[in-house]
Amino acid sequence: MHVKSRLDGLADVILRFADLSHKPTRCRAWRASTIAFTLLTVDFAIGMTSLSAVAMDGGPVGLPVGQRVIDMRPHCDAATALENPHKGWYHHFPDNHPDKYVIAEDEDLLDFPGMDHLYIRLAWSYLEPREDQYRWDVIDRWIDKWVARGLGISFRISCKETSTDRIEQQFATPKWVMEAGAKGGYYRKGQETGPDGPWEPRFDDPIFLEKLEGFLNAFAARYDGRPWLRYVDIGSIGDWGEGHTSSGSRLVYGFDQRRPHVDLHCKYFKKSQLVISDDFVYSIPDPEERERMHRYVMDRGIAYRDDSILVDYYVRAYSDTWTVRSPAYFADAWRKTPQVLELQHYGTVKNDGNWVVEPDSSAARHGGGKCGPDYFRGALELLHATYIGYHGYADKWLQDNPELTVELLNRCGYWYFLHEVAVPRFWKAGTAVPVSMTWENRGVAPAYEPFELRLRLSGPATVDFAVESGNRKWIPSADKRTYEEEYRVELPKDVKPGNFVLKAKLFSAAADRDVLLALDRELLDGKGYYRIGEVRVE
Repeated sequence: MHVKSRLDGLADVILRFADLSHKPTRCRAWRASTIAFTLLTVDFAIGMTSLSAVAMDGGPVGLPVGQRVIDMRPHCDAATALENPHKGWYHHFPDNHPDKYVIAEDEDLLDFPGMDHLYIRLAWSYLEPREDQYRWDVIDRWIDKWVARGLGISFRISCKETSTDRIEQQFATPKWVMEAGAKGGYYRKGQETGPDGPWEPRFDDPIFLEKLEGFLNAFAARYDGRPWLRYVDIGSIGDWGEGHTSSGSRLVYGFDQRRPHVDLHCKYFKKSQLVISDDFVYSIPDPEERERMHRYVMDRGIAYRDDSILVDYYVRAYSDTWTVRSPAYFADAWRKTPQVLELQHYGTVKNDGNWVVEPDSSAARHGGGKCGPDYFRGALELLHATYIGYHGYADKWLQDNPELTVELLNRCGYWYFLHEVAVPRFWKAGTAVPVSMTWENRGVAPAYEPFELRLRLSGPATVDFAVESGNRKWIPSADKRTYEEEYRVELPKDVKPGNFVLKAKLFSAAADRDVLLALDRELLDGKGYYRIGEVRVE
């Protein structure tokens, strides 16, 4: 009920009692006391109504005296794209070939909602064409350009490609490694091809491993721990670095053959996040060894990526799990490390008829009514992915999927909603002031970096506070669980009395960036703070 309508009704009551003073009565004392009681009741009601009528004010019965609860839920905004640190979209370039998914216009990435980083996937041979002679300039030109424009970088350096149009493609492991005595052969789909085919090393060969270690040592010395480096894939086994040999020799590598590849990456990349394809583990045929490798990966804090979402075979075989073949791996990993989702090449998905579902396509026959965007949404949920890639040309993807791009951006990783803020109505200078805030994470994963909560009092003076927000424990859940955090801030003694506006924001020190909340943008000021409500300092 609006304040005006409440007061109008109370006024009618007053007038009715007041009218009695003009009529005969047997008890003037009764009349006077009744009018006095009515006025007292009205005064109390107006006071209570005023409390609930203050903008964004409210709260449950039983609050401490002087406590104010500010309901932020009417100001939540689930539609606006939030471009936040440590999450978002990535673009493949180069994609296992220098000419794959070339960026035609810079704006294709710069105007893409939530574009977080460039994913550089390239053969070792481009970077070390001769032993100990490194060509870092090959990738530094992309790194320097895009980091200067605000994007991050991730890497996969492969040792086997399937094309042969360049010597670096045919010998993804540099040819000089073969000439140094490393064993290997030329293969396509399980068949030897002769010297015109792509060369595949024996991935457990000691000479190959020795030369690989030398490269990883130099590579990590240059790039490990750089602030723009999101992650490094362990991509030194298999076709395109995916951990399997299905397009090559189809030789089998077990736990003992794969472990040195994990160990070498862990030895040299001590600061940056390591990521591994689920195929690296699943390609081990023995179930016990496979589980042993999974545990080995988990114990070393390595994240997973799935490179196969909407691959046509997986649409046929794993539609019930949104084409995710190994959900158990991600279920074990997502609470601790950022998972990565890679779509099958977007152009291929469309040509297969699995995006906009076409008759007789695998999605039509096996999808149970699901279309391409449904698979992407379901896989995102199941993988709990923080980073997501469409695997194609940015402009074509965005032209086809503008609303879906924003939806998936917000859902990947964390997505914070502020429900309520409880503060004292009056703040006393020189004391510790309690501030309670209720948060919800509607994303699919936690944030893996701690964020500061920054509070600001804006009024006769500006007073700033910073405390740990506690955000790393805000785990998303199907039941929309909320997290009530209790903070205390020290209000300086010399703050002069007056009315202040309380403002708040989250801040990532690691990224040196504000963390945007799912709140109405009209609440934002020019410094990235959201307006919460008014308080008084005494």
